[in-house]
Amino acid sequence: MKMQFSSRRQFLRTAAFAGFGLAAAACVPVPAASPDIASPSEEQVELSLWGWWDTRMAHYRSVADQFADQNGGITVDVDSTAGGDPEKVLSALAAGAGPNMLNMPDLLTMHQMREEDLLLAFPEAIFPRSWFEEAYPLFDIETNGRYVLPTGSTCALLMYNKSMFEEVGLDPESPPTTWSDFTAAAKALTRKDGSGAITRAGFALTLDWPVLNQIYQLGGNVIRNSGDQQISLMTSPEVHDAFTYIADLARTHQVWHPSLPDHEAVGKGRAAMTEEQSWAINEFSDTYPDMYPSIGYSHPPTPTGGPEPLFGYKTIVPSISALTGRPENESETWQFMEYLYKDGGKEAYRALCLLSALAPERADLMSDPRLLETPGLSAAAAVNPWERSYGAVSYRAAAVLHDVLHLIVNEGRTVAEALEFGETEIQTIIDEGLAKHWV
Repeated sequence: MKMQFSSRRQFLRTAAFAGFGLAAAACVPVPAASPDIASPSEEQVELSLWGWWDTRMAHYRSVADQFADQNGGITVDVDSTAGGDPEKVLSALAAGAGPNMLNMPDLLTMHQMREEDLLLAFPEAIFPRSWFEEAYPLFDIETNGRYVLPTGSTCALLMYNKSMFEEVGLDPESPPTTWSDFTAAAKALTRKDGSGAITRAGFALTLDWPVLNQIYQLGGNVIRNSGDQQISLMTSPEVHDAFTYIADLARTHQVWHPSLPDHEAVGKGRAAMTEEQSWAINEFSDTYPDMYPSIGYSHPPTPTGGPEPLFGYKTIVPSISALTGRPENESETWQFMEYLYKDGGKEAYRALCLLSALAPERADLMSDPRLLETPGLSAAAAVNPWERSYGAVSYRAAAVLHDVLHLIVNEGRTVAEALEFGETEIQTIIDEGLAKHWV
C-alpha cells in the first residue's frame, strides 16, 4: 500500500549512515577524558579529520594547511574517503584508532554518536555560551548541545519559472505570497491535453517533507514534546488543514500530480513552481543550465503572506565534531577547532555555503555580499530566521507524510481517515525511540 518516493539525494544520505544506531550500540567507546586546554606539546602532532565528498573536504583541507603554517608542530590529515564509511568510523573509534574529528553527515548521526559517548563537548573555556549566542545566533544549542556547529542551512523557498509567468500574464517579479494567490497562479500556469491530463503542472511537490511547510505555517507540528514525553499530532486541526490545502491542489484545482514531483519537473519544464530547499539552486545550475536563468526565488507562500509564525522548515547541515578516543591529542584538537570555527575558517564556510547553496549560520557571513549576490541565496538568508529546523529524526517520518498524501490523492481516502493512519505510524516511530530529537 505504501507509495515509494525516492531521489538521489535521499538515497545517498539515508544509505550513508543506515543502521548507525545498531552499529554504534555494538561499539565499546573509549571513555572520554576531560578536555585539557593546556599549552600544546612541542612535539610534532598529527591530527586526523574524516569526512565525505572530496569537493567539500577540500575546503577543510585548505583550513588545515593554513592552520599548520601557523602552528608548526601540529598538522591535520584530512581524509575524504574514510568518513563516508560508517562501519570504518565506528570500528576505528572502538579500537581507539579513530580520527580526532569527523564531518557530521546530519544531526541525527550527531545525536546518535553523542548518546554513545563518542563526541567531546565544546569546552566552555574556548567556546563560552556568550560566544555561541553571538557567533551562531540561530543554532539551538539547548536541543543540540555543544557537540557540533552548522555549516549552514538549506531553507525552504518558492522556486518558479519566470518565463512561464510572463507567458500567462503574471508578473515574474511578484510571485504569489499567500495561499490563495498561489492557487490562482498555479491554475493559470497549468496546461492540459485534450483528455484533461496535465502536461504542465502549476506546482510540483517536494520529495523531502511534503506538507511540513504548511503545517508550520499554520502554527502546528507533527509531534508535541512535553518533557520526556512525545505525542503524535497528526490528527490535530493544523495538520488536517495543511493536508487539505495541499491535497485540494490536486483533487479540486488539478494543478499538480504525483507523477510530476520535485524541482526536476521544474527543471524539465513540466512544472512551473515548486517549494524546495535551497540546495536545489545548484541542482538547477548544474543539471538544467538552460532553465537556470529563468528560475526565480521567493519565500514560500503562507496563509497571510507573511512569516506568521513561520515560512516553513529548514535542514541544518552540520560541520565538524571532536571525537573521544584520542585524549592525548585533545589540546591540539581544540586548537584546530577554535581556528576552524572562528576567524581561520571564515573563508572556508563562505565557500561551503556557495558549494551547497546554504544560508549561512555564522553571524559574520549572514550579510556577506559574495553570498547574497548568488541567485536564491539572498532569499534563503531572508527566510532562515523564520524557518524551523525539525531537528534529528528518522526519514521514516517523512515517508509517513508521503503515505498520508498517497491515501488522500491516489486512493480517495478522506483527510481524516488518512491522518488516523499517519497518527499510528508517527506514534510508532516515537515509541521505537526514533524521534527523541525531533523538534
